[in-house]
Amino acid sequence: MFNYNAFKSEYKKLLKKNTVFFKNIKGGTTVVVLFTFIIIFSLAGLVYYLLIKKLVPMEFFYMSIVALLGWFFALTTSLIYTKQNREINLIIQNNEIKKRLEIEAFKEVNKIIEEINLALAEIGTYYGHNLTKELSSNENTLFLDKLRNYAQINKQMQDKLLILWIKFKLKIRAYEIVLTQFNDLKNKIDLKFKKSVRITIEFGNNYTQRIKTQNSLTSNELLEFKNKCIKVDKSLSSLGKGLTGYGIELQNKILGEIFNSKIPN
Repeated sequence: MFNYNAFKSEYKKLLKKNTVFFKNIKGGTTVVVLFTFIIIFSLAGLVYYLLIKKLVPMEFFYMSIVALLGWFFALTTSLIYTKQNREINLIIQNNEIKKRLEIEAFKEVNKIIEEINLALAEIGTYYGHNLTKELSSNENTLFLDKLRNYAQINKQMQDKLLILWIKFKLKIRAYEIVLTQFNDLKNKIDLKFKKSVRITIEFGNNYTQRIKTQNSLTSNELLEFKNKCIKVDKSLSSLGKGLTGYGIELQNKILGEIFNSKIPN
């Protein structure tokens, strides 16, 4: 005779092995499992009814139960593996998308860093070499005329520096979700940009205005101008180093694992 308690005990034992299948199950998969279970349970009931009516032998009943349970657990196991493979494939796909976006972000940010550094070198040459050289020459009227021409150039340099800062911020914002881990370093660069912009604006407002109005400059004023030019140049150089360091950090983080190497800062 069919022993219901033995059947229940064996079913629970087998079910425990597949409990992972019922974790985080959603939608159609649950319906399929429940529907399959109802069908199998109904077939088992039918076979039991036939056994009671002595229409089938006991051996057929046990074979049918084993076959139905085997079918059920084969189906659930297949669904488990399908679900696991889908999750693994999704993780792989997400990692591929993440890495592709990281590499794209690195390429674009590295491109803007190169562009900014070239522009900073041009601005630095203006302050650190051209203007400083003029300030080291003499203080005659012809020299002052040259400096007055530099006053207009100085305004252009200020505007150019502001545009470079805006370009950098916009490029970072375009890939912000990828670059959030570098926010601390980006904030330091923003401070360097802010300092360079402030120094160049102060130089333009305080010194070029005096050049426009005065007919001559003292040796102390020339030295003061020259020191301010050197200060601007140093701030631009520090900004360039910060940008280069930012690019190296991106490269080490994004490409370091791929090439199993890192570039020293």
